[in-house]
Amino acid sequence: MVVLPCNGRRGAICRSLAGVTAVAPIALFDDGLCGFGPLSDLRASFDQRMGILTAVERASMLGAAASLWPADDLEACTRERHPGAPVRALGDASDVLCINGACADWSRAASLADGEAIADSAGGLVACRLPRDAAMRVLGRVGRGQLRAQECAARVQLATPTEEPIRTPWGLLAALDAMMRADAPWVVASSGFRRWKPGFGPSDGLPAGVTVVGDGAVGVHESACVWPGTVIDATGGPVVVADGATIRPGSVLVGPVAVLAGSMVAERALVKARSVIGPSCKVGGEVGSCVFHGNSSKVHDGHLGDAIVGEWVNIGAGTCNSNLLNTYGEVMTRLDPDAPISRTGRIFYGCTIGDHVKIAILTAIGTGTSIGTGAMVAVSRPPQVVGRFAWLSAERSASFRWPKFEEVMRSAMARRGAAPGAGLLERLRHVHARATAGA
Repeated sequence: MVVLPCNGRRGAICRSLAGVTAVAPIALFDDGLCGFGPLSDLRASFDQRMGILTAVERASMLGAAASLWPADDLEACTRERHPGAPVRALGDASDVLCINGACADWSRAASLADGEAIADSAGGLVACRLPRDAAMRVLGRVGRGQLRAQECAARVQLATPTEEPIRTPWGLLAALDAMMRADAPWVVASSGFRRWKPGFGPSDGLPAGVTVVGDGAVGVHESACVWPGTVIDATGGPVVVADGATIRPGSVLVGPVAVLAGSMVAERALVKARSVIGPSCKVGGEVGSCVFHGNSSKVHDGHLGDAIVGEWVNIGAGTCNSNLLNTYGEVMTRLDPDAPISRTGRIFYGCTIGDHVKIAILTAIGTGTSIGTGAMVAVSRPPQVVGRFAWLSAERSASFRWPKFEEVMRSAMARRGAAPGAGLLERLRHVHARATAGA
């Protein structure tokens, strides 16, 4: 996570929040309405990667140590994810700016006066600025029913379309382009970016043998390694290569693209527009309009498009997904096995893949597929909805037994020097028990 104290030098959001962060701490809350299916099992809305950044990272770049208000069942995971951060607690500030973790546009929220709020189209709370005691009463209701803006503040404004909280994976994909363009200058304005093209600052040049096409902004961190033979196409949007990232020879990046800290793009990979890779991910083959959370791998050939991928996912060689129906019709989907069918309003929509999923080689993932947390998929054509902790193979369809799942998870994490914390294990056991009850 990069910390950037805001000095008012970049855009309306920075100008408006510059005066707020000095007097009003930020409280990020999860109202429990972020319908991301399995991606909501282990992370609150403010930890969903909506654009290049999460809401917590945006607050950090404003120099604000945000307090975090998840639902009770995600409190332990949130504490482990953000050690030292105040979770379900406020400091001694006289007033607090409360922001819905699923809201990406904070510009008007930053200018709220005391006692004012912004409501979404259903009357839910997008943001409010309240005295500390009133904020505590509001935030104390997180996870206990929808927070109604009218009940939180006397003066309520209606949210603009960009302020509406993002509630679904397909909603995120629809907003991804605009959010990436808004986030890119923030990331590149942080320390360590020394090589970039116009739009992000003075040009120090790019490594020899790297071809840059277009006049868009290109930011490369001084600790990143971009190999000769890389082609960066900034014609359609910014390209960001963050600290410790590696772009191997022959790769093509088509902006807007962000390759985040410690990630690797393999040789001859094609990373197409509206893709966020990382942190600490490995990608290859062809990806486009995809968001990868941390520590996931799709390093071999194969196509992945219009998809959101959780943490610690491994996608085998030759695996491809469909993101367009043969009929060119609207994609319908179900995020959970017992959920109703949802209309996405999109022609292009690929898949949602939960955390700790393992997918075998040469798998064909259908349009609009959802794969649940902890699933093991080793069939050539999985169903459109794969339940949490499903074990699918040619021989049998069963549940992933907890001891074996934990063994695999620990082995996968150990390869990157990590191990599951007690809070994560407790939450995963709970999700596993609920998913496999009666199996």
